[in-house]
Amino acid sequence: SSSSSSSSSSSTLFSSSPFRQRHWSSASGHAAVFQSGGRGSGSGDSKLISQSQGPLYGQAPPSELFGKEAVELRGCGLLDPEAFAKGLEEWWQALAHSPAAARLLEEKELYPYFLNHPAVLVSFLKWIEMADSETVADLEALLLLPMNEVLGMAGSASKQLEFREHLAPLLDCLESFLEKEYGPQLQLYRRAKVMADLRNPHAWFQAARQKKRRWLLHLGPTNSGKTHAAMQRLFAAPSGLYLSPLRLLAWEVYEKMRRAGLRCALKTGQECIGPEDATHIACTVEMTPIGQSVAVAIVDEVQLILDPVRGASWTRALLAVQAKELHLCGASEPRELEALLHRLAGNCGDLATSETHRRLVPLVVEDRPMRSLEEAEAGDCIICFTRQDIMLTKMELDRLGKSPAVVYGSLPPAVRREQGALFNDPSSGRNILVASDAVGMGLNLDIRRVAFRRLRKFDGEASRSLNISEIRQIAGRAGRFGSRYGDRGLVTCFLQDDLEEVRRVLSGPGATVEEKEKALKAALFPTPAQLEDFSVAMEANLGESLPFAELLERFLKMAAVPPEYFLARADNILENARSLSDVRMPPGEKLVFTQTPVAPSDILATSALHDFASRYAGTGNVYFPHIVISEPTMAVTPRHILELEGLHKI
Repeated sequence: SSSSSSSSSSSTLFSSSPFRQRHWSSASGHAAVFQSGGRGSGSGDSKLISQSQGPLYGQAPPSELFGKEAVELRGCGLLDPEAFAKGLEEWWQALAHSPAAARLLEEKELYPYFLNHPAVLVSFLKWIEMADSETVADLEALLLLPMNEVLGMAGSASKQLEFREHLAPLLDCLESFLEKEYGPQLQLYRRAKVMADLRNPHAWFQAARQKKRRWLLHLGPTNSGKTHAAMQRLFAAPSGLYLSPLRLLAWEVYEKMRRAGLRCALKTGQECIGPEDATHIACTVEMTPIGQSVAVAIVDEVQLILDPVRGASWTRALLAVQAKELHLCGASEPRELEALLHRLAGNCGDLATSETHRRLVPLVVEDRPMRSLEEAEAGDCIICFTRQDIMLTKMELDRLGKSPAVVYGSLPPAVRREQGALFNDPSSGRNILVASDAVGMGLNLDIRRVAFRRLRKFDGEASRSLNISEIRQIAGRAGRFGSRYGDRGLVTCFLQDDLEEVRRVLSGPGATVEEKEKALKAALFPTPAQLEDFSVAMEANLGESLPFAELLERFLKMAAVPPEYFLARADNILENARSLSDVRMPPGEKLVFTQTPVAPSDILATSALHDFASRYAGTGNVYFPHIVISEPTMAVTPRHILELEGLHKI
C-alpha cells in the first residue's frame, strides 16, 4: 500500500497467533484461482503470497496482478498476516499525518494525538487480532488499494464519497478500539475539544451583542480623508474610543483630543495617562477597553484584521467594542475586505453601511528613476526596508550636505515624532526624510515625493517583494491634502524595473488572485479565559499540568474556526513561552506575557521579559531596573543606536 517500512514488532503480532489460523488457515476458492489457475482449497494453497516473494504486488496495482474482480471481492485472503499488519501500520501513519484523513477523524471526534504513540498502534494491532472475519475482509480491501490513489481522491469533489467509503472500515475500527481501550481519555479529549471550539466568536462578547450597533465603513486610498470624516463624528460625540495600529498614532489623536478640550485618556502597552472617568480614550488596538460603553468608536487601519500576526486584535475589537456607532477606517484593498466586514457585522446582528472615499490629491509616477541621492530634494522621502540601508542612506546624504530626518519602526515614538516635526518644518534644515514603511501608517508628513530604494522587504521570515496594498499605502503618502505639497504627489524608484512595477500597480486594477484569496478571512486567537478552561480539561486528562507552550500548541491543533476566520500565527508567542517555561503562573496570565513584542533573537529583551515575569509570578509586582545611559565618548555608530533601541524596548 506504500513504500514506508514497518517495524518487525507490529508484523510479528500476527505470525504466531490464532488470528493467522483463523483468517488464513485456508484460502478461499476465489483467491486460489490466482495461485494455481483453478479452484482449490486446503493447506497447499494457504499462503498465497509468501515473504520470500518480496513486495505485495511490486509496482503493479492489485487489479492488474490479481484481476479487477478479485480486488473488489471482500475477504478473499490475498494478504498474509505480515503484509496485513504492515499495511495497517502504514495507514495508521497516513491517518496521523494526512490533512484529508485528519478531517475525517475530526468528524468522528477522534484525537490524532493517539496515533502519534507507538504503544497505541501495538495495542490496536493486538485488538484487530480478535476482530471478526467481515471486519478483516473490509480492512483487507482497503489495504489492497494504492494508498496515494486513495488519499488523492480527497482532493477531487467528485470522488469525496468514494474516499470516505474506502476509509470507513478503518475509521470504524479505530473508533471502536479507542472507545473500548481508551474511553476515559477519549471523553476528556472530546470535552477539551469543545473548549477549543472557536466557531462562534461573536458569541464571546454578549455585552456587545445586547447593543444594536451600526458599522460605518470608511474605505479608500491614502490621503482620501476617510479618517478625518470619522474623527469629526468622534469629537462631536459625548463619549468615544479611537483604536490605533500604532502607539505613535494613538499619541497624536490623544493630543488632538486634549487640544479640543475633551476629558480624555491615553492607553497603550507602555503608558496609561489621564483620568479614570475620561469620556474619550485613544489607545492601541491591543489595549481596547471592551468593557466600556461609548457612543462612537473608530477602528483605524481595519485592513489589518487580515494580518496573520496582529490581526486577531482587530477582530476582537470589532466583535467586542460596546459602541452605538463603529467607524472602520482602512484601505479599499483587498477589494473583498468590504464584503468580509459586512459578513462579520451580519454575524453580530449589526447593520453595516459603506462610504467610498477617493484620493483628494493626484498621484503621479515620474518618467525616470532617481539616478543617485544627489537628486534628492526638499520634501523627498527615501523608503528603505533595512536598518542598514537607512543608516547608509543617511550617511551618504550627510556627506552630500543634505542631512535628513530619519523615521523607522524601532525608534522610540517620541524620537519619531520629533524627526517628523523636523522634516515638516521648512526652516529646520532637515527637509529630506529617510524612512522605513513605518510612514505607511500614522505621522502626518508633508511629503512631496516618495522614492523607493527597492521593492523588497524582509517580513520576519524571508525577503519578498512588496504586495500591491503595501506599494499603494506607502506611495500614497506623497502629496498630503492641505500641505504645502497638496497639489499632487510624486512617486519614483532608484531602479528602472521597480519604477515600471510601481507604475503598473498604481495604474492597474486591485489585488491579485492570491491576495484576494487571503483577504477572505479575519484573524482569530483564543482568549485567556478559553486557555484557562482548556488547561483544566487537559490536566484532568493527563493527571498533570502541561507546559504553556505545549498547552497552546495542542489548543491550536484542536481548534475549530468558522469559514470567515483563520487562526493567527503564534510563532513568537510560542518562542516566548518556551523562554518562560520555568516561570509558573496561570495560563491566562502567561498568555499576556508571551504576547510581548519581543523577538527571540533579542537576548537582552528576552532576559528582561523573563525577569519581569518571574518577579510578577513571585510577588505580583514588577520592579523596573534603573538604567543610566551615558553620552557616547565618540561618534555615534549604527551599533550604538541598535543598543539604545534595545534599552528603550526594555
